[in-house]
Amino acid sequence: MGLARCGKMPRSTLMTDELNQLRREVARLRRDLDHVLRVIGQEEKLPEQPRPPFLLLDAEVISIRHSSDKMPILLKAEEGYACIYLNDNEGRARGLFQVDEAGSARFEIWNKDQEVVVSIGETKDGAGEIFVAAADGKPRAGLKAHELGGIVSAQNSAGQTNVLMLGKDQGGTFVVADGQGRPVAEITTVDGDGVVSIKGKAGYQMAYMGCDENRGVIAVLGKEGEQAAALTSNEKGGMLVFFDPKGEPKATLPK
Repeated sequence: MGLARCGKMPRSTLMTDELNQLRREVARLRRDLDHVLRVIGQEEKLPEQPRPPFLLLDAEVISIRHSSDKMPILLKAEEGYACIYLNDNEGRARGLFQVDEAGSARFEIWNKDQEVVVSIGETKDGAGEIFVAAADGKPRAGLKAHELGGIVSAQNSAGQTNVLMLGKDQGGTFVVADGQGRPVAEITTVDGDGVVSIKGKAGYQMAYMGCDENRGVIAVLGKEGEQAAALTSNEKGGMLVFFDPKGEPKATLPK
């Protein structure tokens, strides 16, 4: 009987241990609550203490919700890569801001079918570029800076460039292409003078209009680019010149 009584822990000791354990758990819960209040910006409910200089959230993915089933913002980080997704009410990503492994930043806008319709980013040379796509995601227009100057382009549904506009230090150039992307017309500057060039399907120049400080000229060429006729002027007035197959003048009006 005496041995049995010695094997049992006094009831008062058990109650003391349980009470101490509860005190430790309450203290831990208070610390956790204080941390949560700081994170959600409710510091006025805490004793006076300095605001931390920054908030460190050690996680690869952070989601921001406004309800249990709506997550409009998602932050994601991987080695050498970081991005922010902006989602609609259906949970579809509609905007993406990212920095890739090379350190280049890009912002994309996606439509409801998850096609990229706008892309704003950085070229390999460190310049800026903007691309706009149709609803099917095919690029249709672009704006970028190049070492030659600023470039604006427009493409057809097959991805062929139909219009190209280039601005450079020497002047501007405007190029029009056919459905296969072959240039057929060009407006540009040469030594400060304006030039218009028309090309055929074979790529040869078929017509030309230009000027210098003294006169203007309109030229018509053959199917392989050989000169056929020219309308120009001299000190006596307008003049029309006809050329033989070798490109030599053979007749002039007026004579």
